[in-house]
Amino acid sequence: MRVIVHPGFHKTGTSTIQTGLREVSAHLPDWAIALRKDIPDAAAAARAFSLTRDPFELGLYQAALASWADALPEDTTQAVISIEGLAGHMPGRDGVLDYSATPALMGALAEVFQAKYEDALELQLFLTTREKTAWIESLHWQHVRSGMLTDSLDTFRTQLSGFDLAPVLREIVSTVDPAPVTWVMLDEARDNPHGPLTPLLDLMGVPPEVRASLGLGITANARPRRVDRAALADQLAAINAEGLPREATKEKKRAILRAAWREEAEAKSDE
Repeated sequence: MRVIVHPGFHKTGTSTIQTGLREVSAHLPDWAIALRKDIPDAAAAARAFSLTRDPFELGLYQAALASWADALPEDTTQAVISIEGLAGHMPGRDGVLDYSATPALMGALAEVFQAKYEDALELQLFLTTREKTAWIESLHWQHVRSGMLTDSLDTFRTQLSGFDLAPVLREIVSTVDPAPVTWVMLDEARDNPHGPLTPLLDLMGVPPEVRASLGLGITANARPRRVDRAALADQLAAINAEGLPREATKEKKRAILRAAWREEAEAKSDE
């Protein structure tokens, strides 16, 4: 049984990858494809484990993964899972400032599939990463846009100043050994024919005729590029800090974002 797991990390092109997998799934009948909605309890337990490091949450995580594997048709020989929540909580809120919980989560994941498939298992981890400065800015944007974070970008940067993925990657490699672990930088993968999805399609061995059915790697969760994005993010954080009812906060942020996208469109039309 071949299992390729893409557990993130957050804000590294994961939504783009998942959109592409969803689009191409009809052309890959020999693959079981699991996205966020398919194993929600595993992602929830992983986030909880990041906060508490409670072995009970790790057990729930493994149970959810095992239930998914047990439900696969008996003749399944290939599966790919792309769920960034499997890496744990997105850094930047609730006291989580890094991915230090991820190696334990990946080790627990490997245990589940090893117990299920034993010597027939071919496990591969595929990770997407990003240049640190842009990564932290994207994490901040996600928290202020979709959540209720009130910290400015400068404050957020200071809090995540120790954010360092290198030791995490080394520990993941050691923890899941002998399963191979590969990773690509979003900054380098953007120019691929299908963006960050391309190296995953390469690992899967998806043929050119199937790839031809896909779009051209359109970026999901894009931000306006022709406005001052740091200032825009700080505007959203300031709205979160006003203490308005949640729906009023959301509407006020939507209005700011609509104005930013209008400015973006006008800038494009002037070029």
